[in-house]
Amino acid sequence: MSEQKIINNVLRYVLDLLEKVNHFPYHNINHTLDVYSRSEYLADKEFVHLEEKTDLLLAALFHDTGFIEQYNQNEVIGARIAREYLESINWREERISRIEWIIMATVVFSKPHNKLEQIIQDADFDNLGRKDCLSKTMSLKKELRIISKINIPTRDWLMSSYWLFRIHKYNTLTAIIERDSTKQENINKLYGRISSIK
Repeated sequence: MSEQKIINNVLRYVLDLLEKVNHFPYHNINHTLDVYSRSEYLADKEFVHLEEKTDLLLAALFHDTGFIEQYNQNEVIGARIAREYLESINWREERISRIEWIIMATVVFSKPHNKLEQIIQDADFDNLGRKDCLSKTMSLKKELRIISKINIPTRDWLMSSYWLFRIHKYNTLTAIIERDSTKQENINKLYGRISSIK
């Protein structure tokens, strides 16, 4: 079976799984497709060869599937779901292991060990350097309130987002060039909103 056919099959499989969490304001099907498409784009820009690119794209598709079982520490579950599926189609063990590591690199503030982990981190946090950043940030706040029953006051949420944005660094040269300046604009906008809340 061709690499593209495997990706297409996994895409259908994952979309079916994620229907269970598609009501999430942030970690929904659109987010997974966003991370998938950005991973593909960055892989091409960063000259990732075909086999590694396929594994990166499979990891991008599976990376949030753990949410179907639990909200916190979902990455381990997503890696397990990926392994179970890929073993069922006789994917090579070393490639399954690589996909698991890529998925685990999406744990916030984990240290990437290679180009593929750098790319998925940049794809997962791509919105920090986009114009839709602040609306996405508020969608995540809403998700925590609805799904995890954590109601964080708006000013506290914006402050924690502000510090996360300042600490965060893109890994790949492509992401740095394309996203850093807009991310700085978003940091400034966040600061402005925080200052306006008494």
